[in-house]
Amino acid sequence: MLEKMEYVYAVYKERSFSKAAKKMFISQPALSKMVKKAEQNIGAPIFDRSTIPVSLTPEGEKYIKAVESIYQIEDNVMRYFKDLNELKIGKISLGGSSYFCSFVFPGMIRYFNNTYPNIKCDLTEGNVTELKGGLIQGNLDLVLETALKSDEKVDNIFFRTEHIVVAVPNQFKINNKLRRYVIQKEQIVDHSFLKSTVLPVPLYALKDVPFIKMKPGNDMYHRSTKICADAGFEMHVNMYVDQVMTSLNIASAGLGALFVRADIVKCLPTLNNLCFYKIDHPLATRKINWAVKRGTYLSKAAKAFMTLAKYANPFEIYDVE
Repeated sequence: MLEKMEYVYAVYKERSFSKAAKKMFISQPALSKMVKKAEQNIGAPIFDRSTIPVSLTPEGEKYIKAVESIYQIEDNVMRYFKDLNELKIGKISLGGSSYFCSFVFPGMIRYFNNTYPNIKCDLTEGNVTELKGGLIQGNLDLVLETALKSDEKVDNIFFRTEHIVVAVPNQFKINNKLRRYVIQKEQIVDHSFLKSTVLPVPLYALKDVPFIKMKPGNDMYHRSTKICADAGFEMHVNMYVDQVMTSLNIASAGLGALFVRADIVKCLPTLNNLCFYKIDHPLATRKINWAVKRGTYLSKAAKAFMTLAKYANPFEIYDVE
């Protein structure tokens, strides 16, 4: 099985015998012969050659799962032996959304490099689908995210919680009626807005306000929709966007209110065109997790990075009365 599985796996990944042959630098007839031998060994076809592209048979799915398990064991062994250098040299591949890559990871990496200067940190920015793919394919060691959930292929390791607030352009007249609920940037920075003495905004008052909303598929899209629905109204959406920074800039220009993570205010303290409001809803708090590939060997470097990240985190966590 071992001598033939790499050829079978190449066909599976490429979904084509001809493409797999080119990738493996052998002729297509030779590749087909190797796959045939593998099928003869297990006594069942691995690929359904009648489909375009070629697909796996039920037996083939079982075979590929076994191959991936073998590759995972091999990868874990190699990671273990690389770890024997006791953090003297190595590399960590990190991933996150644009927000984490722009504002959170830089401080973490600087702090980590001060302690382990010979370990290189690579950083990849992407959406949730791309980041999950990077983990599963072994291209990323750690991903910092809020929307990448645990499943059969991914494990989550809790990092900390974050809070969501509502930002409304200053020129919107509704702010005059809600003046007693406005929270100051200083309250967001030191987390004192979370105290029970700080009043949450009555969200229904924003029922006629236009919103800038993240596109469907984004975690904030689903949270904001549910939060508003529970407040008794459907958001009037002025524009849908892909990125947090884009939505924030558009809101600052006066085109709409938005739901946004409170920590962004700590990153961009010059947001003078917006009024911020506390939200009283369970979905206004969410977990930030480290995501890792399930079953993979977590290197000492990766563990050290997660440990030091807690101290390098620019958003200090305060106890709330």
